[in-house]
Amino acid sequence: MQLRQHLDIPNTLALRSTADYGCEAYSSADVADAQAYAQAHQLAFVPLGEGSNVVLHARVRSFVCLLRSAGIEVLQETAEHVTIRVAAGENWHQFVLHCLRQGWYGLENLTLIPGSVGAAPVQNIGAYGVEIAQFIEAVEVLHPQGEVVALNAAQCRFGYRDSVFKHQPGYTILNVTLRLNKQDAPVFDYPELQAALAEQTEVAAQHVADAVIRIRQRKLPAPEEHPNVGSFFKNPVVSQAQADELNVRIDDLQTYPMEAGSGRVKLSAAQLIDRAGWKEKPGNHVSCWSSQPLVLVNTGGASDVEVFTFAAAIADDIYRRYGVQLELEPSELS
Repeated sequence: MQLRQHLDIPNTLALRSTADYGCEAYSSADVADAQAYAQAHQLAFVPLGEGSNVVLHARVRSFVCLLRSAGIEVLQETAEHVTIRVAAGENWHQFVLHCLRQGWYGLENLTLIPGSVGAAPVQNIGAYGVEIAQFIEAVEVLHPQGEVVALNAAQCRFGYRDSVFKHQPGYTILNVTLRLNKQDAPVFDYPELQAALAEQTEVAAQHVADAVIRIRQRKLPAPEEHPNVGSFFKNPVVSQAQADELNVRIDDLQTYPMEAGSGRVKLSAAQLIDRAGWKEKPGNHVSCWSSQPLVLVNTGGASDVEVFTFAAAIADDIYRRYGVQLELEPSELS
């Protein structure tokens, strides 16, 4: 571990941000050394991958550990499944493409999601009818006391865009163990994906991956061209009664059922933001993306204050209009 002072923090929202202390970690031992240093100097320890799901303040008064570990190891293989352990620092999209080349299936719906493998379990990334939780066998973490422990899927407490790692920030993810299929049986019943594959007579996993890439490239801005962190707000979950009331006020209200018998439904945050006219209300150096208002884009030189001010204005307006509280999807780091 090579300690750095005033570490510039990379992030896909292109905010200028500097940590008081930090390092790049290429192994589990590096991470352990970094955590021990931070604790010895009474600094908050923050592990970070590619900064694709975080909104940074200009100054971060913490020890930021940039995870740069690499490696994909086959642990077990049968005719039907393969179990692999993947280092937290691997790029997620490249990892998914690697799995397809190897004939390991299941993750193709999650292609082109920005970020690292280690970040994926934190928010239980999901897209087009698939969540990573469906494939996770275990997540290896560094405990705040310095012990390396493996949490099984149940202990990870996965939910919609949620996991134990959001509520136990002291855990640092080192490796992720996944059990993938070796039978090519793609999932494409998500309406938008199904429509994209309508002319395909036989659908394979590679077709699904290609379709997802096309859809995402059409709808979402590339962070290297238009800096962003993807969805800025979670899709809100409300009671069926509140959804029924909103359905009277909003034409073609988009709702998605939750667990049977829960009495709760999920709304489209993008639809609420769009109907409130925020695509036509740019802020200072930040705006909603034209084809997906759930994505906030740094239009050039935005500061952390400008991003947070714009996001707060949207959330306040949605609550005032519809009585629906929007929650931030990315983490906030100060």
